[in-house]
This record gives sequence, structure tokens and C-alpha cells, in this order.
Amino acid sequence: MSTEALPLPDPATLPDDPAVLKQLVVQLLEELQKAKARLERQEHHMHLLLKRLYGRRSEKHDPRQALLFDLDAEVAESETPAGREAAPETSSPVKRRDKHGRQRIPDELHREEVIHDLTDAEKEALGGEENLIELPPETSEQLEWRPSALFVVVHVRKKYARKDQLPESGLTLAEQNVVVASKPPEAIPGGLAGPGLTAQVIVSKGTDHLPLYRQEGIFQRHGMRLSRQTMDDWWLKSAEFLQPLYRLAIEVVLSSHVIHTDDTPVKVRDAHRKRKYTGRFWPYVGDPLHPLIVFDYTPTRQRDGPAAFLKDYCGYLQADAFNGYDGIYLESEGRIIEVGCWAHARRKFHESRRLDSARMETALAWIGKLYAVEKDLRERCGGEWESLAFADRAVRIVAERQERSRPLLDGFHAWLEAESPKVLPKSPVRGAMDYTLNNWPALTIYLEDGWLDIDNNEAENSLRGLCIGRRNWLFCGSDRGGRAAAVHFSLLASCKRHGHDPWVYLRDLLIRLPAMLPDASCDALLPLLPHFWKPV
Repeated sequence: MSTEALPLPDPATLPDDPAVLKQLVVQLLEELQKAKARLERQEHHMHLLLKRLYGRRSEKHDPRQALLFDLDAEVAESETPAGREAAPETSSPVKRRDKHGRQRIPDELHREEVIHDLTDAEKEALGGEENLIELPPETSEQLEWRPSALFVVVHVRKKYARKDQLPESGLTLAEQNVVVASKPPEAIPGGLAGPGLTAQVIVSKGTDHLPLYRQEGIFQRHGMRLSRQTMDDWWLKSAEFLQPLYRLAIEVVLSSHVIHTDDTPVKVRDAHRKRKYTGRFWPYVGDPLHPLIVFDYTPTRQRDGPAAFLKDYCGYLQADAFNGYDGIYLESEGRIIEVGCWAHARRKFHESRRLDSARMETALAWIGKLYAVEKDLRERCGGEWESLAFADRAVRIVAERQERSRPLLDGFHAWLEAESPKVLPKSPVRGAMDYTLNNWPALTIYLEDGWLDIDNNEAENSLRGLCIGRRNWLFCGSDRGGRAAAVHFSLLASCKRHGHDPWVYLRDLLIRLPAMLPDASCDALLPLLPHFWKPV
């Protein structure tokens, strides 16, 4: 493509009529404006692409930017709650990062003593051992590591025979001549792996993001070759075994007043069917009274997946503005209420700052004030309101939001409606404004219920571990593998939410659950879910 400039038209060929010339100038200006807008969009897309590849993902906003814009005095003062004086800047607590360097070693760690004594020659130089008085020793502590190890459990099943044999053996114990003691039920009957090894494989892949081929090398160093195909079989069969607990976790989450959800893609490489496609993982995060996280897997991003999962749900659903949810809201006839996410709205303004810094920084300042209110409410929930029941806290949160956040939202909405017509319709800046205005009812409904959050970060945070792991194990081998991963990710994410050691939890499940299934009731299984489980 040539970069040479096109030749200018000969002035002699231009019309002499002023009206025609004016129309020609207007047309040229319109074309210039379109070309400029197209170039800005291309530069914006290039900037986003380069940022995604090489830039920082942080969306931090300098609060001092708000001082550059003409916001109402009432809005500026609304950050301070009514009846509460603003604390001086010097008295505000400073959030300190985790300290570096040597820290105190926890008391619960196992300790082994190593005694260091003088040599015989050193004692002799001091006049002999009989000339020495032993004083209290000096001690120091040092952390040490002993590699984990494979070991073999030999199951010895005792066998007995009657001294006086019966003429014929029957089916019941009383009718048999020879009896062998039975082993406890197992999650994978006849499998090579014990509960601890199965739990190790699951946690290593699902929490520590170690693909099976890396685990293969680790076990090889411990003296045992375990093929990745064998470990994949353990992964699949243990997920099928844990299905009753997974289904119960889904029932618990669907009992929530509020559910957070999102989705993330996963590559599927089905070697048997010779197909390659993109599946989806959907996290569903329960509210504080139903504190579990469950994942669902679907082979596509069609709304059939979340629609089937939420067919019996009644409550608030907080998600992004994915149009697949629109049909779910409509078909539920008010049973499922849409709640928007201010983090998604804010991201669009943040990404467009280079195109129109004045307007975008103003919008970010408005949103920053909304988040300042939420930060204060979180601090009060962890302080003066901590002793209150959650329902009572929700009532106080609603009152604070109506008093402090409502004026901010009214002012922001008026500003958006006034400024959006001044921006080119197809520009990213206008897109950010239109996204916020079009989703305004969903974005402001959080004012009405103290159970709701200002954003959907709960669901986005639940996907972090999965997204990190996906960079290592790359893809699922089939839809069956995707469904198995959903089971494991659900239990592991719920363990993380409650601070449990996932290996201890899974090993305990794989020991206790086989004796309870398949006839265990929901009441019997409920104590095994992460929010009720306690180590034995």
C-alpha cells in the first residue's frame, strides 16, 4: 500500500458558487471527523491489546484526580457520614503490608531437638568435665523441611475357617465355612491410590496448579512411576464419587438470598471425538448465610446452562451485563432479580481515559465516591456493627446507602445524561456512558437491600485460581473432564473461603464418605460440606 499523499484537486476545477463550496467544506469536515474517530478507535483498541499483553492489570485510580473536577459541594461532603466528624489525616490508621524478614515461628509446628555439646578435647582444655558446671543452654530455632514421601499401606485381611465344617456353605455369615475380614469401603474400589494420595493429586492440580505431567515427574523422584493417565482416572472417578456432596452444595447455594455469578472460557480438546471447542465454567457464590462456592461446566456459552442451573432459584442474581442472562430474568417473571456490577461499569471508563481524560476521570471520581461509602460500611460491619445479626446489619446498610449513596448516584446520572450527547455515538467513551445508563436500574438496586454488594467481585475472585491453573493444564480432555473439574473446583474454592487445608478436608471426605454412601441422607451429608466441616 503506497504511503504517498494523494494529489490535491486543481482549484480551477472547483465550483464558483459559494453555497456549493460551503456544502463541499461541510462534507469534507464530516469525512475528516469520521476518519479521526476511526483512527482514535483503532489506537484505543491497539492500546488495550498492548496493555493486555504487556501492561499492568491494576485499575487503581488516584483519588486526588477528583479535586480537578467541578463536583457539587454536597457530593464532596457526602463522603463523611452525617453526625460523624471526619478524622484528621494524621490520625487515620495506616495499612501495613506483611513484614519481610524473619518472623516468629508458630508454636504448633513440630519441634525436634538437636543437642550440641563440647568435644572431649574442648572439655579437657577447660580442666576436664569434673571441673565444669552446666548452665542453662542457649537455644535458637531454625526451620527445616523433610520432603513428602510415598509409602505403602499393606492391608492384611485375616481369614478364618470353622474347625467343624458345614456340609455346604451358604450366603449368610452363619452358613459359611471360610470367612475373610472385609476392608472399609473405598471411594475408588480396588484402586491403587489411598485417600491421602488421591487427595494429593486433586489438590496439586486444583489448588497448586500442577498439571498431571508435572506430578508424574514429582512421583518419579519419590521412586514410583504413576502415569498421568492413571492419575486422570483418579481425578474423574473421585469426582463421580463426590457427586452427592456436590449436588447438596448446589442446593445450599440455591437457597441464598443473593448469588454472584460470572463465567470464564476453557479449551476442550476431545481426542476420542476429534473435536476442539471452547467450554465454560460458571461459578455461583452463595451469600453469607450459605457460604459455599459451586462451579458448573457447560460446553458452550449459551444461556441454557445458567438457565438450567437457576431454574428453581428465587432471589437476587448479581452478574455482568452478559445478554444471555436477559432471557433468564424475563422468563423468571420477577422470581430472579438482576443486580449490576459497578466494577464492570468502572472498567469501561478506566479503559477509555486516553480518549477523553476530562470526562473519564470525572466519571471515575463519581464512582470512587460510591466505593468510599462502601469501604466505610465494611469497616463499620467489622467494628461497631460486628455484634449485630446479619439481618440487622443489612437494615443499617440500606439506611446509610440511601442517605449517602443516593445523592451521589442522582448527581452522576444527571451528569451522564448531560455529557453523553456531546460525545460521538460510536466512540468507546460514549460506549462506557451508554453501558452505565442502559444498566442503571440494575446498577442502583443495591441501594434497596443491605445483602447486596456494589459489585460482582465475589464471583470474579472465585475464578482467580481456576484462571491461574488454566495457564498450566491448558485444556479439559472432554465434557466429562469439565464436569469433574467443576466438582473439584467447587469443594476446593469453598475450602479456601473457610480457611481449611484442602488436603486434610479431601482426605477426610475420602475416608468417611464411602461408609455413608449410597444411602446417606442430606442431613447426614450436610456436616461434611466445608462451611460445617470440622477436622476430626
